[in-house]
Amino acid sequence: MMIRKNYATGFLTFFALLIFCGVALAQDPQPSLVVSANGQGKIKLGKEEFNLNAVVVKGFQDGKVEINLVTDITVFISGSWSRANENDKTIDLKITGNSMSGNLEGGGKLILSDDRKSITALKLQVTNKMTRKVITADFTAK
Repeated sequence: MMIRKNYATGFLTFFALLIFCGVALAQDPQPSLVVSANGQGKIKLGKEEFNLNAVVVKGFQDGKVEINLVTDITVFISGSWSRANENDKTIDLKITGNSMSGNLEGGGKLILSDDRKSITALKLQVTNKMTRKVITADFTAK
């Protein structure tokens, strides 16, 4: 009788471990992403407008993203990123702040090249929650 209980306990423990391993494997973080491009575009900060010359995007495995918009000034934006799968060229961006404060809110799309190693286009629409100024960026790589 004791041997049956040990087998049953061992089997249940083994089965539970298999299930937990499967759940852990299914939650792999997305790979990191570092892409950039030179090109042309516009960034509007309220009523001011600047030429947008380059974009650098760093997406981290934990889902966070840092975006650098290079104009006459450099604009730093942070948030989160996601895509349906690793082969998808379109990345959804959710903007939650910048490097100095978390007062930005909005979103946008990042379009990658066919090899997913550089940027083809970027579109953002963000609102500064404190000043209510709208920030838009529209960029196309050369």
